[in-house]
Amino acid sequence: MKRYSGYLGWLLTFFLCQFLGVVLFNLTIDPYGAIATPTIAGFNQSKPEQRNHVRLFKAIAITRQKPTIILLGSSRTEVGLNPNHVAIPTPSSTYNLGISGANMYEVLRYFQHALKNQPDLTHVIIGIDFFMFNHQRANQIDFDETRLEKQHITLPDFLDVTFSLDTLSTSYTTLLANHPDSSATPYYANGMRNPDFFIQHNLPEQSIVKGFKFGLREYLHDPTLYQDYTLSRQQLNYLKQLINLCQKNQIKLHLFISPSHATQWEAIRRAGLWAVFEEWKREVVQITPVWDFSGYNSITTEPISETMKNYFDNSHYRQNVGDLVLNRLFQHNSDSVPQDFGSVITPETLESHLQTIRSNREIWVKTNPPGWQLVPSLNQKL
Repeated sequence: MKRYSGYLGWLLTFFLCQFLGVVLFNLTIDPYGAIATPTIAGFNQSKPEQRNHVRLFKAIAITRQKPTIILLGSSRTEVGLNPNHVAIPTPSSTYNLGISGANMYEVLRYFQHALKNQPDLTHVIIGIDFFMFNHQRANQIDFDETRLEKQHITLPDFLDVTFSLDTLSTSYTTLLANHPDSSATPYYANGMRNPDFFIQHNLPEQSIVKGFKFGLREYLHDPTLYQDYTLSRQQLNYLKQLINLCQKNQIKLHLFISPSHATQWEAIRRAGLWAVFEEWKREVVQITPVWDFSGYNSITTEPISETMKNYFDNSHYRQNVGDLVLNRLFQHNSDSVPQDFGSVITPETLESHLQTIRSNREIWVKTNPPGWQLVPSLNQKL
């Protein structure tokens, strides 16, 4: 009997050591950046899997950094807006809280999470996109209400990032990704996406032209984007709730419509949604004035090529465009911003603004056939 007891004791010790080894390895590698383990180049500095756990690590980052200024929106905000931009009042206390693929409800909840952790929020900068208000666009699978009600990492999240075998597998692939020495990581510490990593992992064959074609097909054939679009009154109400919270807490709001490429607007037209797109703008300005950077202007009509300066693909603009947006929003270095890029729209100015966009589109179609003809050619589904 003693012999069996000794055997069981050794067996339990073995499994305990294995278990502790898993925990220690996950804590050391910290593949999602959720534990804030110190990073070492060539060991755990590059964290490729962050891109698949953005809602997790950004929620936790807010509890630690407690920024006084946040940037909100979809991946267009993530990629294009630099929290360290000189126009932002306190860049050292600014965090890019853009969430890939977010709808308006998710944006509202992450704002509420930031406000709970930092009651002294001073500025909120929000880029909104037409697809965020689609009734078909549900919360993403990695969205978790529970973590947005806390001022620390939740117990389920802690257990998941330290004890789980899935995280163990991810820790191992993260370790491999750091050999040879690699400093490439999806996100910077301030929440902004790393553009080099974005190009490498988000563009088919790292080609801008192929990225445009793939992205436009996705928007045309995805029911949660443009294929079965229905403008959601509830998502508009979430925007209104966010604005009311800003007013109640005396937070300066900077709201704008993202400056995607002109082909993005052509995809909306191709999907038969142009009237709905204009109605969406009417609904937004009934809630609050908004800066509109969409349409056909000197930035958004850049010819498509592999050497584009303004865009990664049909919807994601580069930091230099984001810098122009921030310059306009904060009235900084105004001479650097093209005159036709960005207009404040209100209920009084909206209809003339919409007519200007229609007129600019007619001019663009006549002068840039390769651009506007790209969208009608994309009939084949993904």
